[in-house]
Amino acid sequence: MITPVHFRKFFFAFLAIFGFAWTGLVVLPWMQLGHLQPMPQPGGNDILPWDASGLAHAGERVYAANGCVYCHTQQVRAPQSGADLVRGWGTAPNESGDKPAEITRRTFPRDYIWQGQVFLGNNRIGADLTNVAARFKDANSLYRYLYDPSVLNPHSSMPAYRFLFTTRRVAGAAPAEGALVLDARDKPAPGYEVIPTSDGQALVAYLLSLKKGYDLPDENPGPVAMPTEESQ
Repeated sequence: MITPVHFRKFFFAFLAIFGFAWTGLVVLPWMQLGHLQPMPQPGGNDILPWDASGLAHAGERVYAANGCVYCHTQQVRAPQSGADLVRGWGTAPNESGDKPAEITRRTFPRDYIWQGQVFLGNNRIGADLTNVAARFKDANSLYRYLYDPSVLNPHSSMPAYRFLFTTRRVAGAAPAEGALVLDARDKPAPGYEVIPTSDGQALVAYLLSLKKGYDLPDENPGPVAMPTEESQ
């Protein structure tokens, strides 16, 4: 029989366990990272990191809804923790206007302050997407990959996201701007074109915002020590 004394003991024990977990998982991380703010760009008038467009923020919801985080990470580890830098996942064109032409570094908590949802991930069935925008030259190449990944990578295990596109009749004398250029295996019937839906456009805008072509001097004060292939 559960008496009031037993119930009180159980309640206070449960409250203590919950409070300990809440402190460790929420309060302490917030105390460490919750105050992070953008920082002035050295020698410039901008701030770092840069915020993304509204369309890119809308793409976060599409990314979450389609479970991309289950196969892709968005975190480049330090050299002592893995070979992410050797694989090129931490490299992006330098967009600050200073030398060198490329910046190679790990990611830091400040990189994520503008993101409504942070998709760090813990599984890498697919490649890390921290700097995926540096690996695709434009939106069309990303659309093509989402429509049929096997065309660009025959060994890809990624499914085709064709529901992010629609096939419609060509309205004018030529396909609309943004219509996919497809090869014979995916080409629609004559007189039709494949174009991305609003969700497809938002997702690609989000993916094109994933680039870390800037330095964060406070977190990254020196050159990156690149591990060798043999050491991995």
